[in-house]
Amino acid sequence: MIGRIHETIVAISSPPGRGAVGIVRLSGPCAISICSRLIDRDSADALEACAGGERIECEVYICDDLSLPAGLLVFRGPRSYTRQDMVEIHTVGSAPALEMIRERGVGLGAIAASPGEFTARAFLNGRLDLARAEAVGATIHAESDSQLRAARRMMDGVLSKLVKRTCDELAEILALVEADIDFAEEPIDFIRPDVLRDRLELLRTSLNELIQAGPTVEQLGVLPHVLLMGPPNAGKSTLMNALSGIDRAICSAVSGTTRDVLSVPMRLGRGEAILLDAAGIDASVDPVIVEGRSKALLAAEQVDVVCVVVDVSSEPGNMVRELIDGLELPTVIVALNKTDLLDEAEVATSLQELAAGGIGRVVGISAKTGDGVEELREALGDALGSLTQTVGGDVAMLTERQREVVVEASGALGRAAELAGGAAETIDCADLLAFELREGLDALGLVTGEVTTEDLLSHVFANFCVGK
Repeated sequence: MIGRIHETIVAISSPPGRGAVGIVRLSGPCAISICSRLIDRDSADALEACAGGERIECEVYICDDLSLPAGLLVFRGPRSYTRQDMVEIHTVGSAPALEMIRERGVGLGAIAASPGEFTARAFLNGRLDLARAEAVGATIHAESDSQLRAARRMMDGVLSKLVKRTCDELAEILALVEADIDFAEEPIDFIRPDVLRDRLELLRTSLNELIQAGPTVEQLGVLPHVLLMGPPNAGKSTLMNALSGIDRAICSAVSGTTRDVLSVPMRLGRGEAILLDAAGIDASVDPVIVEGRSKALLAAEQVDVVCVVVDVSSEPGNMVRELIDGLELPTVIVALNKTDLLDEAEVATSLQELAAGGIGRVVGISAKTGDGVEELREALGDALGSLTQTVGGDVAMLTERQREVVVEASGALGRAAELAGGAAETIDCADLLAFELREGLDALGLVTGEVTTEDLLSHVFANFCVGK
């Protein structure tokens, strides 16, 4: 990847699948000239003359006699993502057409981009440090709001700034220790051991707080699961849509509309969870419904919380006991649905009867009108407790790789502080101190990329999408 930085790369940059618009991206010294040979002559002249930061409407040829309407976004280096000349071809989102454009680019002298190579060039050319580059990958792969927020903070440089401040102070301390070595024969004490120890302990405390601040970005993807379980037509799908805010499930008065296990993210206070909606459980012998029921019962024993949804007008107490009897369930919360169909006295009676049964917390709701839905959301959040993940606005999240090197740096500072604490004068252990301080600096340099190896870069960018 490092050895081909001066070649021009091309890749499809839009996600796989169908879309209204697709993107083919080129970056490198010949990006403009190669792209000019993919488009009509008049537009090619405009492209060659373009100073960057413009959109050019054109026709892009997917073969010699067939073209498609396109728009070119032109970025001249160093004012581009990779700090090289870049062109993005925006055209119809047909996967075969985009692949034909990419292949024509390769035929005209570009090379196929490797995963993450555009962002790798942004790093190698000084556009991003390594922490921000990793944040691009974390943003691409984010599967929850918490992951996305953590990745965006990394991209904004929260982690990079914190590490840089630590490195600057550590470099200053190292300079004072090395001055003691250089002027060992002079009666000069550049930094006393007790002062050195205290400064190192402060830095180490800061690193330990960073390590302990919360889960890694990868761990934020492991969200707790809540299953909506109940008889057919109890309103589970309507409740799923109400809790998630997304019309994920088809709602119908026809029994058995949901046949498979559906999933959708759900907000619980400041945390998140995955909400599952499974097929209704009844005595039907229809093979498809039987298969759906089997999946629902299997899911019920593998999630963190089961929310049993029952119709308030259908003897809910007996219904709940029949549903959960014989199953090894985790925490159970009962959602007594369709309360809008009965008067308040009847609903209150049903709630009292269910609560007296000791099955679990009972919440009266109307998934249709939204009454009680927020109370149910609160009950689910209470049941999950610390399993729901949230990220505070001041927290700098780490990838697993970053956490490992910060732990390594903290260990080096701890050993240096211990050496300083046991010395009468700094010169007594200056060589060992300098070694540990350099170890700490090198470890922190792996976070921002000031210290890099080919293997490190291959590891960081291997999981990126091609075209990013």
